[in-house]
Amino acid sequence: KEDWIRGHLARHPGQVAVTFGTVLPVAGRDLRVVRGQARGVRVAGDEIAVSGDRPARSLERYLRELARDRLAAASDAYSAQLGRPFHKLVLRDTRSRWGSCSSAGALMYSWRLILAPPEVLRYVVAHEVAHLQEMNHSADFWAVVQDLFGDHEAPRRWLRENGSQLHRYRFTD
Repeated sequence: KEDWIRGHLARHPGQVAVTFGTVLPVAGRDLRVVRGQARGVRVAGDEIAVSGDRPARSLERYLRELARDRLAAASDAYSAQLGRPFHKLVLRDTRSRWGSCSSAGALMYSWRLILAPPEVLRYVVAHEVAHLQEMNHSADFWAVVQDLFGDHEAPRRWLRENGSQLHRYRFTD
């Protein structure tokens, strides 16, 4: 099974410890992590400035908040377009799925979607909101996704081909 193991490991990107100098993808932009003078996290140009000596935790908090804002806004917009409200929005750091929708209308997303291009984040939201109407992956479900989002093949492909890369970033100091 050596060939299978080597092939499997080759497809998984190496881990990246987030620190000063790390280039981090944020909402479709590559930002270099730099030491900031002001408290908190600030984005300017192609840099993301973080105060203090240990940027990983501050960056994770910032990215989770940014993800919540973007995911909530997209969920609100798509559920209004669909005419079906959701009842709860939860962020997690899941490896097995990018999002889910419960039969009670609770939406769950991986906060790491903020590291993906914006259209990928919006596609995942449209996919999960479509489950508010169709709790399956039938042709009717995909028609709802199409109505909400439009052509979804490119962001689906991006997730299949690049999604594992979003888990390579480690936010521990």
